[in-house]
Amino acid sequence: MPSYPQENSGLLQIPHAEIQKRIFGHKLFGLDSLQECLFRFCKAVITADKSRIQDFIFYDLVPSILLYGPPNTGKTTLCHLLFDRLKKEVTNEVNFYTIDIGQMLDPALGQSSRNLEKAFEDLRKVCSSGSSAFLVIDELDSFCMSRSRTQEHDAIRRAMTTLILELDRLHPSSTRKLILFGITNVHNLIDTAVVRRFSLKHSVDASLSWNDFCAYIEYLSKPINYVFQEHDLKQLYDGYKRRELKSGDIKAFYKEILIDVICKDEEVSIKDKLFSLFSEGFSTNEHLIKTYGEFVDDRQRISNR
Repeated sequence: MPSYPQENSGLLQIPHAEIQKRIFGHKLFGLDSLQECLFRFCKAVITADKSRIQDFIFYDLVPSILLYGPPNTGKTTLCHLLFDRLKKEVTNEVNFYTIDIGQMLDPALGQSSRNLEKAFEDLRKVCSSGSSAFLVIDELDSFCMSRSRTQEHDAIRRAMTTLILELDRLHPSSTRKLILFGITNVHNLIDTAVVRRFSLKHSVDASLSWNDFCAYIEYLSKPINYVFQEHDLKQLYDGYKRRELKSGDIKAFYKEILIDVICKDEEVSIKDKLFSLFSEGFSTNEHLIKTYGEFVDDRQRISNR
């Protein structure tokens, strides 16, 4: 079970066994090169000798990575897979941590900042003892929105300022075994001061090639024992491209199909159902365009008051 190394700070350690449960049966399609690149970087950080550390210092390269992109593109799963591979292939002395934003943020004056400071202090202690810490801060946008917003809560502003200071404190020689991943769905709304302090910034929004798409559909179709003909796959791929669907959208479609297979009395036409979902099912991209437009309109109305 997950455990808190420090009560009330929001820092949460998640055991490897729990991470393995979360990624059981999960595969990411269209992200092979990014996954391999990030794994090599994390491995280089953990195993760096004095010469490599000097290279990091020369270029001010700290192990902080910002992953951004729409929901349902695999950002959090990518982190879980990277950690699992590091644990198995590089060192068993690496532990997974995350920050519970809801617990870290506190309406009491200055408490959010103290919580975040305490979390990083605990992580530095972990690293000083010889272990490595793999930290993921998910939903970074929940407290790191641009400071131009006029209605930001003081606790949130203070927490963002503290994160900026903690990112500045990262140093290749002293915190090289602390690997920090920040994740956001809306990087264009994150404060610039936060974004620029991450050494690596990667978009996670794979556009599946034809071969990757076919492999993904085959992977998702195995549990329900269905095989598509090539001309049907081409029609689905056209819908995927036209609506700019995400891999998570497609998996959600298959969830609906499984529910129908389990619950409906009559036989379900998987092909017809999937064609319908690819044409009219929920699209993350379409939803984001709509909600972002509403957000911009709201900001304009506020600024015109």
